[in-house]
Amino acid sequence: MRPAKVVIYDPNWINPYGIELSSVIAECGYLVDLWCTANRKLAPTGVNLQSRLALGRRDAGNLVTLAARRALGPLLVARSTPQRIPLVVVWTRDPWDAFVFSVRAILGGKTIFIYHNPSSVRDRGGWAGLAERLLLRVSNLCVVHSDRLAAASAAFAPKVRVAAHPPYKETSRGNRPPTGGLREKSPLPIVAFVGAMRRDKGADELVPIAEGAGASWILRILGPDNVSPTVAALLEENGVICEHIGAGSGPSDEELLAGLSAADLMMAPYNSVTESGSIHLALSTNVPVLGYESEGVRHIINADSMAPNAERFGKLLSRYFEKPWPTFTPQAINLHQKCKMDWFRILNESI
Repeated sequence: MRPAKVVIYDPNWINPYGIELSSVIAECGYLVDLWCTANRKLAPTGVNLQSRLALGRRDAGNLVTLAARRALGPLLVARSTPQRIPLVVVWTRDPWDAFVFSVRAILGGKTIFIYHNPSSVRDRGGWAGLAERLLLRVSNLCVVHSDRLAAASAAFAPKVRVAAHPPYKETSRGNRPPTGGLREKSPLPIVAFVGAMRRDKGADELVPIAEGAGASWILRILGPDNVSPTVAALLEENGVICEHIGAGSGPSDEELLAGLSAADLMMAPYNSVTESGSIHLALSTNVPVLGYESEGVRHIINADSMAPNAERFGKLLSRYFEKPWPTFTPQAINLHQKCKMDWFRILNESI
């Protein structure tokens, strides 16, 4: 007999993955409790929002309050979720929550862990990585987003299932319709860069890309970090103007949505991507994406929209500015239906 209720734990205050997954599972006919951070306000239909988890340090204000909420949040989730009710752990934030949910699983609590970044694909080191792998071993199910990631997870998780990444349907409601070309409101094309300025997301590639493009454009950074003054100066020398939205803690959902929707294009020069939430968000908001050639994005970005390196990526940008083309392979509605079917199957298993 399948459970009538599912509890989701999502401590990520930047990526609204938990909101999207809760919507999908609610559509499968389950009652859903979503434990999430305090900045999540709008609940999808059929979802009971528990916005009681701690935000990031730069958002928290009082560090004592932050520490208390960080410590008590996972304990409260574990204690309030009966063992027969599946607990879906969307992310682990640190060793503490992974340890708490591992203990619950060892004691018989039904647990499903979503493994976004298998260590053989992109390693998470230190105590956080060790605690995460413990949770993998003791969970009833590990869910990943592709067959490739399933193979990479097999060494750590006894039982792996594949489910499509949920499109950002809830987050993107009310966005702009598809456009036939570049925006007319800006004299220069606007290219969005979503997320932290990390090496694996292409932060070190921005200047070579600008050099390869040989064109003027606006780089709109939607994330907590800006480029350094040195990089900004080098970009400006190549005709690229930098805008930054979300200094410190990253943009709010509203800022992210508005900034991305108003862009002509999103760049994804990711050299170590597993399954990019940013690309899925762009897909759901009808913003084209150009990316690096990668197994993690081939199913969503077509071959004409990928490049093998920074120089070729820059030339690809320049070509797109001159004559845009469709960049995606599937449509968001297809991904939503596949994700829904996958989770219906997973939750109907006897876990």
